[in-house]
Amino acid sequence: MRLHGKLAAVTGGSSGIGRAIVRALAVEGARVVSLARRFEATTLGAPPPPGHCRELALDVTDEAQVAARFAQLPGLDVLVCAAGTGVFGPLHAAEAADLRALLDVHVVGTFLCARQALREMRTRRRGHIVTIGSVAAQRPLADNALYAAAKAGQLGLTRVLAEEARPYDVRVTAVLAGATDTPIWDRRPGFDRARMLQPDDVAGFVIALLARPALAVDEVVVMPPGGVL
Repeated sequence: MRLHGKLAAVTGGSSGIGRAIVRALAVEGARVVSLARRFEATTLGAPPPPGHCRELALDVTDEAQVAARFAQLPGLDVLVCAAGTGVFGPLHAAEAADLRALLDVHVVGTFLCARQALREMRTRRRGHIVTIGSVAAQRPLADNALYAAAKAGQLGLTRVLAEEARPYDVRVTAVLAGATDTPIWDRRPGFDRARMLQPDDVAGFVIALLARPALAVDEVVVMPPGGVL
């Protein structure tokens, strides 16, 4: 129970890495609020007790909605930005609308949520913000231009956030994950998903970071043992 009593919020908490992190936080005794568009509740009420989770609707691209949801989370200790989506294919066939949609979720969504969290954390001089990025932000991969652009933007944002949060004793970590077996691969046949990381693997690593307040890890790459698929 390394995070007993900590109030944690996770965007993208309904599936994939986000859902795995929600479960792992609860196992460690955190009070977890899982945020996702597919959830229905718009009012949190009392925060969940230690070791439990409550679900709350959130569209991370909606500035007013983000402000309203985070206003229900006073005393937030942990924010994990795991909301994400992907569009893949060759650049010559890509649509500008798809790029804008990815930038809206990965960059604008991370900005809106991290900004609200930092405003709360800096006054109390404690907290940890984790963004779930991708190795695609650093390595060129075919059919990946739009996703790579969005993840590179998210990484740049997170790097500056880490510098600005440091004077307030707020830690910020960018976790750049390699191929992870999540629903984002459902429309991409031809990949051996058995060789990928599992969401629980990434979640366990995030917990290890959160549970070590004496360490500031600004950026880390987490890969499957076989490397890039």
